[in-house]
Amino acid sequence: MSERPAASAGTTRWRYQAADAQGAMSRGELEAVSAAEAVDLLRRRALWVIDLEPTAGASSAASSAASSAASTVSPTAAGVFDRVSRWTTDGGESLAILTRSVATLLEAGVPLERALAFAASGETDARWQQIFAGLQAAVTRGESLSEASGRTEALPRAYAPLLAAAEASGNMAATFARLADDLEARSQLRARVRAALVYPTLLALASTVGTLVILVVVVPRFADLIAGAGGAVPASTRLLIGLSALLSRFGWLAVVAVLLAGTAVRQALQDAARRRRWHAARLRWPLVGRFEREQAAAGYLSTLAVALESGVPLLRAMALARGTVGNEALSERLAGAETAVRDGGSVSLALAGSLTPLATRLLEAGEQGGALAPLARRAATAAADQVQRVITSAVALIEPIMILGFGGVVGFVALALLQAIYGINASSF
Repeated sequence: MSERPAASAGTTRWRYQAADAQGAMSRGELEAVSAAEAVDLLRRRALWVIDLEPTAGASSAASSAASSAASTVSPTAAGVFDRVSRWTTDGGESLAILTRSVATLLEAGVPLERALAFAASGETDARWQQIFAGLQAAVTRGESLSEASGRTEALPRAYAPLLAAAEASGNMAATFARLADDLEARSQLRARVRAALVYPTLLALASTVGTLVILVVVVPRFADLIAGAGGAVPASTRLLIGLSALLSRFGWLAVVAVLLAGTAVRQALQDAARRRRWHAARLRWPLVGRFEREQAAAGYLSTLAVALESGVPLLRAMALARGTVGNEALSERLAGAETAVRDGGSVSLALAGSLTPLATRLLEAGEQGGALAPLARRAATAAADQVQRVITSAVALIEPIMILGFGGVVGFVALALLQAIYGINASSF
């Protein structure tokens, strides 16, 4: 029985997994003084190292060297993703960056496994790092990327079907690029919405805290002074003191009531029928309904465009796009539109009652000109811009209302206290 030759003095035997320029995987063992030398030997064979580790008899020092060498397979990944993890807190933005990196590597001719290994390396968001490492391991085992993505619940719903279409057409790089475009557009829209809501949120918080401080801290002290001075107390002052006393003694009950009401609402919305009625009612609200409709249209049209550009059939693309709509009442209408298209109807006419008029006009032009995907993309951009305009309009309306409301509270408190002070001064003469 032949035995494997022992490693030479000063060398270590390394077990490797690598891919060639065509993406074909190879596994084996070699001898090298260090992990860096092992990587260099494999690169001379035109192999990209995916995994490298010492064999069972190797020393712990060699194991440490292997870990160091594995991190140098993609030397810039750690620095890039370290900055990304510090600069971004949006999980969708992190996924967009990783998807873009995979698209860029694929366009440069790097094998898929190598591109996924790069995305999984570095110090990016730990959750996405583990997810892409799992995808890379699945592909290494011979599974398709679309199947592995379909089992990963953290990925967007459209991820796996779009990758399946890309695998069928052989245009994986373009599909990853489209997914990155879509994820980046969604992340930018969320960032704009959050930025627009920062000032109103801070104003509401400051107004609430200021009002509570006045009623709970300031008014009781004036009430003690007024009670000690005696004399008639104006009605406005009595009302203010009464509100302050009520809030000081039973304010915790209001907090408990709000919490209980919130829990009751969440429990009620567990029922599908109630939840659908609630979503339908929200669509009829001023500003809120318009914002929700425009936001749903932006997500729906963006996913529809990506799916059509990737070669997904129309009905399947519409179903994928419908999965991005969170409003169940609107999602039900979109499901009806799919039925109408399946029966031979026009896409624009089927979606006319669910999407905005501009979106349906653009889709109609796309159908007539044979360019449904590009026009859907343009409609998605227009819907995202409209979401920003709706938010800007809402903020422009809410801000003065909040300022006037807080000013009214402060004015009422000042008037009530001044009337009491004037009354005490008048009674002292």
